Amino acid sequence: MSSKDQGEDIAFLLYFVPIVVSIIYGVYEWYTVAHTSAMPFLAYAIVAKSQYLFLVSLVAICVAIIIEVRSTSIPLREGIVKDNSTRLQILAVAVLIVSFAASLSVANYSFVNAFSIFIVGRYPLIYAFFLVGISLLLSPRQILGNAKISSLPEIIGLVLLTASPVIFYLGYKVHLSFVASAVAGLVAAIVGIVLVVSGPALFGKKTPKSVVTNQQTS
Repeated sequence: MSSKDQGEDIAFLLYFVPIVVSIIYGVYEWYTVAHTSAMPFLAYAIVAKSQYLFLVSLVAICVAIIIEVRSTSIPLREGIVKDNSTRLQILAVAVLIVSFAASLSVANYSFVNAFSIFIVGRYPLIYAFFLVGISLLLSPRQILGNAKISSLPEIIGLVLLTASPVIFYLGYKVHLSFVASAVAGLVAAIVGIVLVVSGPALFGKKTPKSVVTNQQTS
């Protein structure tokens, strides 16, 4: 097996570390705190506010990027960096989904209560924002180099999706009712998902029509 293939395999496994470690840690705390059918709030809070989990997840991602880039020849490194940028965005969404799924269990599957529990945990929100930030730094030309009106829905959608918990928190802090704050956050999340899904690709480059025409004629 070549060093490039080994680097890709190691990086692929390291990208799963944040999700796998979070789940294992959550199950452990769940079992330690209480033997219940729903995840105890204390167990969720311990995992969601763990600085050590945040650091381990961050180190795993950084090491994955370094290993894969270093094991690739110089001419191919730009493409590898762009691929990792996309992976970071996908991982950010996956972290938010896993965290919200855990909060649903804590809230006995009440979406409104789950959303309030979800924002209590700092780790998933900060980590997701951090991953998106790193992805943009790795490949800023994915947005800036191809800034077109057609790409705005995906950009706005991702911003709304990741900012929806913050909208809920800020609404609650300015003394809006719990329901009003929750609805505002949920609406932002739903609109974000619709914009992202309706876009041709998440932060992806658009294929020029001339290229498509040439491929069809050839």
